Amino acid sequence: MAREEGDSRISAPIILFIEFSVALVLALYLLHKYGNFRKQNPFVTVTTLLVWFLCFVSIFLLPVDVSSAFYQLCLDNVVDNVSGNTFNCSDFVCSHSVSSLPTNHCYTCYQPYSFICPLPLEILWYIIYWLLFVLSWIILPLGQSYVLASYFSVGKKIVRALVENAILYITLLLIFVALFVYLIVVKHLIAFNNLPWLLATASNTWGLLILALLLGYGLVEVPRTLFNASRRGYTLKHCYFKAAKLYMDMADADDKLKEVTDRVKKVSQSLKYNDPLRKYMDVIIGKFPEELQAEFSTGRDDYEDFQGNTEDMLTKSSLETLLKKAIKATRLSKASRIHWLALTDQALDLEDTDLNATSQEKCFKSSVRPPKDSWTNKFLPHLEWYWKLWFRPWVYFVLAILLAFLSLSIVWSEATFSIQQQNLSVFARLVYASHKFGNYISVEALSIAVVAYLSICAYFTVFRIRIFNLYYLAPNHSTDEYSLLFSALLFSRLALPICLNYLYMIRVVRLVSHDDDDEVPKTAFAFATGNTDLIPWLTSYFYIYYPALVILVCVATLFSVGSRLASLCGYQKFIGEDDFSADYIDEGRMLMKRERRIRERHLRDNGRTPRSQLPFDILKESRTSSLYAQRRAERTNKDEEHTPLSKFISKARSLASKTKSATAARYTVRGADDFDDAVELLPTSSSEDTGFSSHRTNSRLSSRNEPPKDIFDDI
Repeated sequence: MAREEGDSRISAPIILFIEFSVALVLALYLLHKYGNFRKQNPFVTVTTLLVWFLCFVSIFLLPVDVSSAFYQLCLDNVVDNVSGNTFNCSDFVCSHSVSSLPTNHCYTCYQPYSFICPLPLEILWYIIYWLLFVLSWIILPLGQSYVLASYFSVGKKIVRALVENAILYITLLLIFVALFVYLIVVKHLIAFNNLPWLLATASNTWGLLILALLLGYGLVEVPRTLFNASRRGYTLKHCYFKAAKLYMDMADADDKLKEVTDRVKKVSQSLKYNDPLRKYMDVIIGKFPEELQAEFSTGRDDYEDFQGNTEDMLTKSSLETLLKKAIKATRLSKASRIHWLALTDQALDLEDTDLNATSQEKCFKSSVRPPKDSWTNKFLPHLEWYWKLWFRPWVYFVLAILLAFLSLSIVWSEATFSIQQQNLSVFARLVYASHKFGNYISVEALSIAVVAYLSICAYFTVFRIRIFNLYYLAPNHSTDEYSLLFSALLFSRLALPICLNYLYMIRVVRLVSHDDDDEVPKTAFAFATGNTDLIPWLTSYFYIYYPALVILVCVATLFSVGSRLASLCGYQKFIGEDDFSADYIDEGRMLMKRERRIRERHLRDNGRTPRSQLPFDILKESRTSSLYAQRRAERTNKDEEHTPLSKFISKARSLASKTKSATAARYTVRGADDFDDAVELLPTSSSEDTGFSSHRTNSRLSSRNEPPKDIFDDI
């Protein structure tokens, strides 16, 4: 018979309230950590908070749905096997009674602590699904285009958002019309109540297609990233490599920002306070960082009335073009600064860890952090030393091994969920075994863990790739509005496909009908989010070849096929211990030495590290910028010369004629003890051209006095 526990059981409404509260707290905490409530647009805050909240709710609600479905299956078996059994469902809790039970029949159902009836769950899933559907396909694309639109008036921004999304909406409309005609002609379904199912099925299919690509990368890269993090030397070299490449991007972003800044300064000086276009110029100035806004003219230098002294070609349209350039330049500059600051913090911390490895005091010390005068300073450095030198590598290594086994289990379950004859899925066997013994807590714990890991792998891929370094999630309130909307858009389109993918893995949702469908639990999520029977070719082809796509991407990621192809085409990636990566590593090591000297000097002079220092301030002087531009050009030419294709061509050309050696730069670094650099850039020349022998030149250079301190620190 069905057995229910006493009054000590926590009621379902309280369980839902706790889960919703935890989801809201997590969403608020993350939005507060990455966003800025005071400065960002209220539309961005509300939509991002709503999407993140619904995504967390779906992670917590799906395990409750699965355990309730298994318990519902048990009750259905009781109803079918026992006569006189009644089953009533009201609000959240179901009640049942058995009027007559044979003495030789024993059937026990263990009610889970969070059991909810199907009807309330279906209503909740309907609300969550269609809210995310409207947000992901209508509101967020329009909102993202609206925020990115470089116009001064609200009407033009709305028109621009509609125009940019018109192609997307027209394409979706054509696909929807084609599927609807297919339903009418082939399936002979004319009822309009099938339209929501059609929209849900099409959205789920698109989400699963994107999810296959993201999961294939994340399931391999997440464990490998943790494993590499346990190797301190490898991680430090990778940081050096990224620092060398990021410094080039930062210099390019600084150059573009400087060009736009100079242009805005000239225009701002020509527009006085009473000019009709002055209010638009103030909007443009407001897009720049606060430390640069003070450099612009406010138009109040001359208090005479100016009527029409502005430039002849200066119009509202030209200012909108200037606004677009200002937005793009500031975004690139801010992204480069944030990435550089995070990378330097990581690299300097790893360098400090290497320096403290031989410490006899077992006390972690850093030359770039100010000392703390508090009672915690007596034991925290010792704990930090043990954590970073002993425990952290092993924690990362153990986590990497565990997540690698979890990824293998997920890939195996993905590869076998389309095989309906036998249950080969690892998670399906675990869930059904827990249901058999009535251990629904294990069912919910396993579901939460797997769904959360699938979400981490999918979202890790998005922000690991970093599209043009413009979309990122940076802590300390450093994420811009565009990245928040981009994350909300991806989360809303991937949250429910992740849940559907998990239901396929545990065989709660069947692709095709079978005789034993009565033994499969029916979740409220499956009822509320789509009916694949409307489009049979989806179950015949897509859901069968979908696992093959996941496996293909996993194999390509495992062997770094994408990185090798990018390196072959000239875009250098960090693959291993090759000579070409060594050049970037050496350059990155020098950049970190320079960054350490700057922080140590600032700490020595001001008593704190320059956390608010801007990287483009270091490159502000024209002499330094031009010097680094020359270095960047030499590096670019070297990159092009050392690609595999270029090597092959150069070897072929060397058979016909010999090339002359290019002019090289020689660097001499002195005065490392007092943190002063002296860098010499001397072209190589023969003694015949100069009239001096090399021995005499070297002796003259070695006897020359050193330049004043701090003169070459920015090089």
